Amino acid sequence: MQNLNIRDKIYDFIETLPKPVSIKAYGSSIAYQSGYTKKDKKQVDLIVIVDDIKKFYEENLKVNKYMYKLTPRIYFKFASLKGLKKHASICYTTHINYGDNIYKMGVIEKEDVIDDLLNWKTFYIAGRFQKEMFTAISDPEIEKANEINKKNALTVALLLLDKDNPTINDLYEKLCSLSYMGDNRKTFKAEDPNKIKKLAEGSKDFFDREYKNKTDLFKEMPDETIKINYPKVYAAMKNLPRNLYDEIQFSIDVKMTEEEMLNSIRKSISGYLTRIIRQSSHGQTRKGILTTGPQNSISYALEKLKKGRKKEKINNV
Repeated sequence: MQNLNIRDKIYDFIETLPKPVSIKAYGSSIAYQSGYTKKDKKQVDLIVIVDDIKKFYEENLKVNKYMYKLTPRIYFKFASLKGLKKHASICYTTHINYGDNIYKMGVIEKEDVIDDLLNWKTFYIAGRFQKEMFTAISDPEIEKANEINKKNALTVALLLLDKDNPTINDLYEKLCSLSYMGDNRKTFKAEDPNKIKKLAEGSKDFFDREYKNKTDLFKEMPDETIKINYPKVYAAMKNLPRNLYDEIQFSIDVKMTEEEMLNSIRKSISGYLTRIIRQSSHGQTRKGILTTGPQNSISYALEKLKKGRKKEKINNV
């Protein structure tokens, strides 16, 4: 944790919200990313998990009206439940100024969180929960579902490693990269091009604890390369989300060599994740105009684009 005091600030902020089921914080304010300095002001990203998303906004509009510009104020007041749950089932509000921090708050119902963690319907929540987070308020059902999500992420990452003699760092970078496959932030260079590497390096203790120390699917060797136990990995594929597993099964047959089969599996996984992430990412971008307001939506996009281009320029020097 780069800034321990941020936890207290998060607790202060969530005390002002209608009672949630669970709250998790993520991003560079929580998980240390190499290459940043203490002078880099970071947004605090929160996922607020509730039982009833419409009720949450009805209550929060009363007690925290300052969070919303005119457009989202109107949208959240009159939007249907179906509208609120479109595009990955989560609604984001950005540029929330509270204390000396800026918050970005995504609100989603518990049932949709568990659905994505177990079934990778959109990967919007699943991908984020596979990386380091700070759990401000915990829910046992969500944590149980996330353990399954992380096990499946490890299986997929090991299958996607196509380097000879991959290292433990290669594996951690692959785990970090899963949620960026098909993400329009990468397409439009609105992210630091080295963000995945920085995430992996900065969260090594987390990945050691949550992945390396909880599995027998691979073994780390003295030179930091890893030896993958492919028979066990192939067996673990049966636990993957049903839609993904079905696509993998459809793509392979008994006539294939082991190399052909592995290449086909990799192609199926990459295609599946890219497709669902691109769909949810594009949908969230459009939805953000309503949930954050046109001005905040454009400002947020420009900030991300400027940050991504700046990091790219620095890295190319």
